[in-house]
Order: sequence, then structure tokens, then C-alpha cells
Amino acid sequence: MSEVTQITDPASWAQAATIELRKIAENVATASTPQLLGVEQLEFKKLAETAGAAIDRLTLNGKIDRDRCIYVITLDDDADPEALQNTFADTKKLSDLKLPQPNHNLSKTMYVGSSCATHKRAGTLRNRLRQHLIKAPKGTYALSLASWASELEGGLLLRAWQYPAAGEGEEGDAMARTIVLAIEDWLSGELKPMLGRRGSRH
Repeated sequence: MSEVTQITDPASWAQAATIELRKIAENVATASTPQLLGVEQLEFKKLAETAGAAIDRLTLNGKIDRDRCIYVITLDDDADPEALQNTFADTKKLSDLKLPQPNHNLSKTMYVGSSCATHKRAGTLRNRLRQHLIKAPKGTYALSLASWASELEGGLLLRAWQYPAAGEGEEGDAMARTIVLAIEDWLSGELKPMLGRRGSRH
């Protein structure tokens, strides 16, 4: 017979959780400034032809398997947020693409995302950006922009940043992920993206 797990007194849960959240807050507060990987401007009508090269540039310099990254996709000055919102809504109704949820607000920010590899699995930024800008595999939630936005006027700006490692091995991976997701939550709340969850925990 397996040993019964002892659960602490529920009266102490809130205090214990607060202590853990303070530890997380301290790690986020002392995190290093992320490195800007680059800024890419792309036209909607040319996404299929140009997105691959833009992704290559963002994942260059011997660090193809970028991780611990945050990326933000915004509309350029020639793009119409309302036209994008309407086209997205029509596509979500009629297409079998797994598109992210709409936030029902007009914003110059289209999407805020993160890419956190583990100690055993890397390459997530390159893969994730291909899923957003070009097309995602069947069953994967992503923007798949080249599949439905190619008739829209204007384009987008893609910015990506990478945080430095937060330590060695799996413990360092876990801490880096905690930092990146906390920053993503905050940034999503600030920028109020049109599409996708507003932060990793919403």
C-alpha cells in the first residue's frame, strides 16, 4: 500500500504561496536585460515569399536554436486593424486552421508570444515564428498569417528579444521560463494584443 501524502494545513496555504510568489518576483526583478535579436518589417501580400528569410535573420549568428525569447508582432502604419480583425473573424469561422482566440479590441499590437525551450528541446523560436508567419501544422494553434492575411494592405513589424540563461541544467531552464512568462504576462497587459491570450496565465 502506498504511503499517503500529507497535505499541509489549508490555513497556511496563502502565506506559503505568497512566499513563493515573492521569490519569483525577486528573480524577475534581478533578471538581465534581454538582447534584441532584430526587427523585421514584412508586407502581408509577400509573407509567403519573405517570412522565411526574416526568421533566418532573427535566428542567425550560431544560435539557430533560440530560446528564452519574447516576440511582439505589431501592425505597421499602412495596415488597418479593423480589416485584419474582420478577415481574422471570417477565417476563424470558415477555416479548419487552429487560430488563437480574438480579444475583441482594436490594437496596433497583433500578438505577444514567448518561446521557452527546455534543457532537452531547443529550436522553438524558429519553429514558432514559422507557425505564426507562414502556417502551422494541423492541430497546432498559431496565427498562420500567410494562409489568410495575404490580401490585406500594409504589413507587420516583428521584434524578438532573448533573455540570457538563468543557470545550469533543468533548474536554470525552469527559472528562465518563469522569468520569460512573467514578462510576457506583463507585456501582454500593457500592449493589449488583438489576438491570443493576454499573457501566459490568462
